[in-house]
Amino acid sequence: MSSQQQIKNLVKEADVYRQQGLLAQSKETYLKVLTLLENTGNGGNRKKLVDAIAARIKQVDRDLETDKADQGRPQLSEDVQELIRNVFSFSPDSEKAAVEGVIALAKFGQYERALVDFRKLLKKGIMPLVVAKNILRCHLALSSPNEAIDQYEQWLSSDLLSKQDLGNLRVFLGNILERKGIEANLPVVEEGFVDDEHGSSQESEFLDISSVGVKLTAGPQTGQMVEFDVTFQSGNVISVVVPSREEEVVKSFKPGTALPDIQLFSPIAILRGKGTVSGKTKIKSGPQEGDYMFDIKIQSA
Repeated sequence: MSSQQQIKNLVKEADVYRQQGLLAQSKETYLKVLTLLENTGNGGNRKKLVDAIAARIKQVDRDLETDKADQGRPQLSEDVQELIRNVFSFSPDSEKAAVEGVIALAKFGQYERALVDFRKLLKKGIMPLVVAKNILRCHLALSSPNEAIDQYEQWLSSDLLSKQDLGNLRVFLGNILERKGIEANLPVVEEGFVDDEHGSSQESEFLDISSVGVKLTAGPQTGQMVEFDVTFQSGNVISVVVPSREEEVVKSFKPGTALPDIQLFSPIAILRGKGTVSGKTKIKSGPQEGDYMFDIKIQSA
């Protein structure tokens, strides 16, 4: 039996389990499909299939929650964490793929594991500025601004980051803290020679976005502008958290929804653009458990 046919059969099996109310078996079978997809190469349909199966798993999780069959909502097992990290690494560039995988873990609420993996990447010198920013984002997502500040100060006395990167991080973190109303006297990076080899050219593709204002296009709040802090960013894809209590916003942010009017707030400018909701994840643990993480792909205005 070909792998394609095996995947097709497993999806049907998982669908039947779900229809019969066998939710745990359905989720387990969908995860088997993700494992098979991980080993099928990088074909054009692979990402669509992965996204479709991931959406079904999230729906099963919602069904489990409704049925109170998933008591306690524990941290995902190491095997599932590893699966998420591998399956959601789409870039053909190995370093970017490694970062994508760890960001995916964080989007599923696995912040502690993501911090461990990001630190390993930083020690290896993999995309240092991108990784360092995501380490700070994880601390902030865990509602630990003091940990983020301490981390920045520790980097000042290490050789993991260039002075150029440290200066960028000071502006980046300071802007986020200011928007949260937190006063922090972040130490200034000492002037000196900037090591270009340890620089941050990998971050030059898209402007850092710290928060966004989105004009809603559906529901009773149509036409209203709502603002969100950016939790994660990978190139022109940003992730924002919408509390579960904001039901109308959650409903209006369906994957594929066009967002024609977006305000983009960065440390150096306020811009307007447009975008598309490209993903939706229910956060499974941590201080934002039960809320929703939405991915928005930004296009220039």
